Amino acid sequence: MTDDYYVAQLDRETHVRDLQALYDRCPEFVQIEWGSPSNPEAAEQDFKYRGLLIYGIYSRQSELIGVLEMLRDYPKPEEWWLALLMFDARARNRGLGARVCASTLEWIAQQGGRAVWLGAQENNLDAQRFWSRMGFVEKERQPYVASNGHESRIVLMKREVADARPATSSLAISFASKRSPSS
Repeated sequence: MTDDYYVAQLDRETHVRDLQALYDRCPEFVQIEWGSPSNPEAAEQDFKYRGLLIYGIYSRQSELIGVLEMLRDYPKPEEWWLALLMFDARARNRGLGARVCASTLEWIAQQGGRAVWLGAQENNLDAQRFWSRMGFVEKERQPYVASNGHESRIVLMKREVADARPATSSLAISFASKRSPSS
């Protein structure tokens, strides 16, 4: 089976508008994260975060339908922080999130990662259920303050990647180094 999606690293100069358009198509996520259905600076803020690896998830028609953001060696060496996995509503509930997660965990293990952490918003029960299905385990809950000052609580979750199953050809999503400019 040929995969209908691919993942490519994004850069600010070429992709900030595309990433902002994706945020604009995901007001429910923006509401949970920033307490408002709109954040016109979301993409700019992402690209300013030092060390953040930002990958676009593209349909074969080259449409940006999702984003994956990670930090390497955070919170400590050989551990990764999965900062964001977000999809356009049209790409949800089709198994793509699970496929991206499986491929990402395998890729992190190949990069020498031993564990992956993430923070799911406490009021986002769908996200908590998804990450639990992906093998992440709740470690603690703590207060969280977004870049705009919005206060909430997050559920810190962790998964060891030594047990990440190799992605099969029907699940694999390759990580390209860069994405060409969008038209």
